Amino acid sequence: MTKETIAAFKTQGGLRTIRAAVPDDLFIACASYEPRTTTVSESLAGDYRSARGVIYVNREFLEGFSAHKTDANMSQLRELLRKHCAEVEIVKGSWLNAVDQLLSLKSALASEVYEKTRHGAITFDCTTFNRESLLTVGLLLRTHYASAQIRVLYVSPENHGQWLSRGFRAVRNVMGFAGLQLPSRPTVLMVLSGFEPERALRIIDAHEPARVLLGIGNPPTDSRFRDRNIQEQQIILARQDVERFEFPADNIVECLKCLEAVIRPYLDTSNLVLAPMSTKLSTIASLLLAEQYPEVQITYCLPGDYNMEV
Repeated sequence: MTKETIAAFKTQGGLRTIRAAVPDDLFIACASYEPRTTTVSESLAGDYRSARGVIYVNREFLEGFSAHKTDANMSQLRELLRKHCAEVEIVKGSWLNAVDQLLSLKSALASEVYEKTRHGAITFDCTTFNRESLLTVGLLLRTHYASAQIRVLYVSPENHGQWLSRGFRAVRNVMGFAGLQLPSRPTVLMVLSGFEPERALRIIDAHEPARVLLGIGNPPTDSRFRDRNIQEQQIILARQDVERFEFPADNIVECLKCLEAVIRPYLDTSNLVLAPMSTKLSTIASLLLAEQYPEVQITYCLPGDYNMEV
C-alpha cells in the first residue's frame, strides 16, 4: 500500500474484514524498528474484528540501538490490536537463528489448540517481516490452513535511505524450501534483485551457478526505485553468464506467472535455486513458486547489519 492507498482506506472508513460483517480468524503483523510497523493497524476500520492477533518480533531488535524504537512500536501495535482482536499474542523469535525463528512461529500458528479452530479468513501484514521469517509464516499458513482465505497487506517505504543492510554473515537455505538438487546437473540461480548487490554477489559466490538469471523489478512498488535498482545491479550484470529479466515487483499473481515462465526452460535440465531479495510481494510469489515446483530451492543471505536509521 502506498500513502495514497492508505489515505483512501481511511477516507472510506478503514480496512474491513475479509468477509463482510464476519470477524477474521487471524491477524498477523511484525513489530520492528521501522515506523511502518503500525501503518496497517492504524488503517483498520473501527468495526474491524479478529479472533486472534499475533505479533512477531525479533529479539535482536529489542536489544541495543534499535530497542527503544522496536519496543515503542510493539507496544503501540499491541494496543491497536487489542481494540480489534479478542486476544493478542506476542511471539519472540530470532532473525539470526533460523530454528528458533521457525519454532517460535510454529508455536503460535500451528499449535494443536489453534489447528482445531476454523481459520477461514487470515489478514497478513507482511510489511516489516524480514524475508526469511516472511517465508516461514507463509509456509506455516499454507501448510496448516490450506483452505483459508489469506489477504496480504504491504506498505511500501517512502524511501530506502543510503542503504538497507550491509555486509553478510552466512548464506543458508530457507527451512522448508530445500528443493531437489542433483549432483549431475548444473545450477541455475535466479536472483530477484533489490538494493543490496553485496549480498547478491555473496549468494552467487556461495552457489557457484552455471548461469545467473538476474531479475529487475518492473514495475516496482514505487516508480522511483527502478532506476536505482538497475544502477546498483551493474556490478552483477557485468559478470559472464548473467541473463537479465524483468518481473512485476508490485503484484504477487503476476510476479508468479513471470517466474514460472523464466524457470520453465530449466526444469528438466538444471538445479534451480531462487534468491528473493526484492519486495515482500515478490517474496510471497517466490514462496508460491516453490510450492508449485518443489524442486526449487530458496536461499537467503543473512545480512551483517540493518540500517536502523531508515
